Parts: sequence; structure tokens; C-alpha cells
Amino acid sequence: MAPTEAPREEGEGEQDADALLASLEEEDDSVYREQRIQQLSAEAQHTQNGIPSREASTYVTLKSDDEALQFTTEHERAVVHFFHPEFARCSTMDQHCEHIALRYTEHGTGDVAFGRIDVRNAPFVVRKLGVRVLPCVIGFVGGVVAGRVTGFEGISSNSNEASKVVTLALEARLVEWAVLKKRFMEDVEDFDDDDSRPDHGSGGRRGFGGRNQLVRDEDDDWD
Repeated sequence: MAPTEAPREEGEGEQDADALLASLEEEDDSVYREQRIQQLSAEAQHTQNGIPSREASTYVTLKSDDEALQFTTEHERAVVHFFHPEFARCSTMDQHCEHIALRYTEHGTGDVAFGRIDVRNAPFVVRKLGVRVLPCVIGFVGGVVAGRVTGFEGISSNSNEASKVVTLALEARLVEWAVLKKRFMEDVEDFDDDDSRPDHGSGGRRGFGGRNQLVRDEDDDWD
């Protein structure tokens, strides 16, 4: 665990920034110096506004029950992807979630948080929320479940689960639940031969019969 940073007095961060900027003026590489100055200025602006960096805030990896509970309660609106790293379909869903998270960060909405968590690291939350099929994407409003997508049910009607159409359908669900205020993803005008509009069919569902047993596509178990 990284050592805890000692609290700083008000104004100390600005003094550190001034010192760094002054030292950068002495660097010979003007291109490198300009890049460092821009980076420092951006970080300072984020800090002053109480805004975390884009990399840190776009799509957070949660690591425990406590982190998952805190994440869904400290944010008015939140999206959490429950996944298993060895499941191919979870990887596909993760790409959809990350794409949406990046788009919302680009538009600077800042009013919804996106996170992911390995189900093995959050047994309590998984049990309480009844997560029995992966992937599972759950939207929260005010700390309360607003809706969920189980597997790809309702957002994909064929085998092309990696299609952009699925990303659009997932975003539409989040808007429907009022987790997202509006849609930012671009509409798909032309579809590939394998793409089709998602429907609300049941699709193939895989579940687990106990607390520590999950059945994946190949019917293999994990502990």
C-alpha cells in the first residue's frame, strides 16, 4: 500500500506549482518544457476546481465490497459493470461501458460515475444485488438500483455483441433509467450485414447455482 500523503496547508500546492514552473524554465528542451508546463497547468486547474484527472475518473476499477458500496452511494448516478476477467463476454461488455464513459467524460457532464468490479472481489455486494449472470451492468440513482442489463439481454439480438449498435442500446437503457440525462453517442446510420436492431428477447443466459460458483459459456466453474 502506498504511503499516505501528509495533509498540505492551504496555498502550499500553489507554492509547489510555482517552484516547478520556475525549474522548468531552466530546462534546455523547449518542447519537453512546454509539454510539462501544459500538463502541470492542467493538473493544477483540476485540483483547484476539485475535479479529478480524466484518466482517474473515466472508468474506475473497484476492488472490494466497501469500495463498491461507497461508489454507488457517494455518486448521485452511477453505472457499475460486474465482470469476471476470464469471461470473453464480460470483456466485450467492458468495451461498451468504457466507450460510453469516455464519451460522457469528453462532453464534460461529470454527473455520472462509471465503474467496474471483479465479482470475486465483492461477494457481499454480488449476493445482495442478486448478480447471477455475467456480464451484468447495473445503474444506480441515489444509491438505489434503477435498472440492470443481464448478459446482453435486450440490447443484442444476434451473435455480434461487439457491434456499435449494442453500445447505443446500452446507452439508451441508461437514459431510460435516468442514470444518464441524455444521449451523446452517435446514431448508427448504416449497419453491417451482421448488425441488427436490438430487441427484448431473452437471449442465452448463464447463471451460477451458489455463492461461489458461476457457469460461463463453456460451462466451466470458478471458485
